[in-house]
Amino acid sequence: MTAKEALVAFLTPPKWPEFAREAELRATSISTRMRLGEPGFARGGGDEIAVYVWGHGPSVLLVHGWGGRATNFAAFVSPMVAAGFRVVAFDAPAHGQSSGTLSSAPAIAAGIRAVEAREGPFDAIVGHSLGALASTCAQSRGVNVRKVVFLGACCWVEPLLVNFVEQLGLPDETRNELFQISAAEFGLDEISAEAIAPRLGGTAAMLMHDPDDSEMPYGHSVAIAGAWPKALLLPAPGVGHRRILRSRETITRTIEHLERENS
Repeated sequence: MTAKEALVAFLTPPKWPEFAREAELRATSISTRMRLGEPGFARGGGDEIAVYVWGHGPSVLLVHGWGGRATNFAAFVSPMVAAGFRVVAFDAPAHGQSSGTLSSAPAIAAGIRAVEAREGPFDAIVGHSLGALASTCAQSRGVNVRKVVFLGACCWVEPLLVNFVEQLGLPDETRNELFQISAAEFGLDEISAEAIAPRLGGTAAMLMHDPDDSEMPYGHSVAIAGAWPKALLLPAPGVGHRRILRSRETITRTIEHLERENS
């Protein structure tokens, strides 16, 4: 495997079957499709993304994680609509009902910016896993929100790439070339929420993360919270990386944070 082939494999999200409840939730939305225009390798340029809207009121954008889709937030939508929010979500490039084969944090960030231009402005963003990093990246590029909630957040891409390379067992020469290609393609502001966070003092952040999360180490959220000027980190033991999206306590705390006038 060449270094370029390895990077393509790293940027190819897994496909998971959709649950019936997720398809039913999609059917209740106002759904549209829109094309992204940002060029670049694995940046979503030219991909067509699916966008979903439920409810009325202050708009909140939901941003799913790697290999996910908008309806991963199925447990959030009804309570948020009942609380008086307009809920907007989208399938990132190469995810869910959207087109494309490659994706990345910058591609998801491009989706956030495009959806904001059509469906915003947004009062808040709720991001899961890589969606948290992508949301931070989008804010560094002009997306303005009053609050964010990050669930099982990803702070850095580099350790994920290192782990991926180790699993492949690539020789040192190929491994070094892969890191060089990745560094040339993606800047620090696209792969590190910790680097961006100090500039986002106007946004109140609440992070929830299981300290025993086996997919995204707790240290990711610790780093983001430590670098973000107005951040609160709440441990969420026992919910893992994906069950956090179905936790009643997580949903309740999210809505309370969004409703609070000052955080």
